[in-house]
Amino acid sequence: MSDPHENEEPGTNAPAKGSRAARFFRQGWERMSSWDKERVAYLLLGAIVFGVLALGVVRSGAWTSDEAGKVTFFRIATGATGGTYFRMGEVLAGVISRPPGGDPCELGGRCGVDGLIAVVKSSPGSVANVRNVATGIFESGLVQANVLDAAFKGEGIFKGEAPRENLRVIANLYPEALHLVAAMDSEIETVSDLKGKRVAIGSKGSGTWVDAHAIMNEFGIRKRSLTLLEEDANRAADLLLSGEIDAFFMITGAPAPLIRTLILRDAGRLVPIEGAPAEGLRIKNAHYEGYTIEEGVYPGTGAIGTIAVGAMWVTRADMPEELVHDITRALFDERSKETLALSHPERALIMPETAVRGVPIFLHPGAERYYFEKGILAR
Repeated sequence: MSDPHENEEPGTNAPAKGSRAARFFRQGWERMSSWDKERVAYLLLGAIVFGVLALGVVRSGAWTSDEAGKVTFFRIATGATGGTYFRMGEVLAGVISRPPGGDPCELGGRCGVDGLIAVVKSSPGSVANVRNVATGIFESGLVQANVLDAAFKGEGIFKGEAPRENLRVIANLYPEALHLVAAMDSEIETVSDLKGKRVAIGSKGSGTWVDAHAIMNEFGIRKRSLTLLEEDANRAADLLLSGEIDAFFMITGAPAPLIRTLILRDAGRLVPIEGAPAEGLRIKNAHYEGYTIEEGVYPGTGAIGTIAVGAMWVTRADMPEELVHDITRALFDERSKETLALSHPERALIMPETAVRGVPIFLHPGAERYYFEKGILAR
């Protein structure tokens, strides 16, 4: 059946001012709490975002509406849905967003950037994120320091590609530790014991995939000497439980809930990543550092030596300076600290004093201005 209104001009079937429908809407809106209004704003604005994306009209930069009710959308490329980067992106989006209609920060409302709505986007991981941010598909992304450095220079996994010199750093967030999880009943005690085994090394394009290859090369493990599966950590955990693999790599802040669950179920245990080969990797690539997962971080597990690399939040050089400055300010607002710490113990380490350490490329001018203002960088 055809729609009786399908030939009407746009807007002709909207209720006139003062109509019963309009009065009903206004009365309902006035009865809403500020929290409910904020939720409605999220839903409506989210619908607008996806509608605009579907039409392909979002520009490479953050999209902003006209001055009447200014709204800015800022996408954060993360990792697999439910993974560490995805959850980190959700937390970041929460602390930097402040959609229209909510209470002021000082009255208990959100303390993010006025009019900003951050949107979390899933992705294969670090390698994909630098490509997508550099080309304008997303406004920002989470990337390992070693991957970012290689992308900026056009080296390593990016050899043969144009250097992505338009990338800039907002902040070094926290260290990510490389975990090697072996089946409880396996004979894997060191990285060298992976020879002849079935090992998941992360999805292609992820930081885990890059790190697993790097560490196995240092230990002299060649691809032909074992069975490699390019599976993310969630899938790898399922395969470990079903006995289809013997071990998997995962780079993440510790403790990782997924790994903790495997240990509690007596299905997996951590294997150290240390010794001369690990030291050799740190010498070759300054972005890796020695790291200890302290005793008790995982149930019944002693201290585990491994390597770690910084998780960077990156954007492009052409992002507006004022916008990035305000995002950086919101990230390190005193009221954001509790949210970050409650979301994961590792995120309590996100602080301005460490945000500029180990940054492999240039800071974004907006972020740099914030660090100068706080005395973290000296002029």
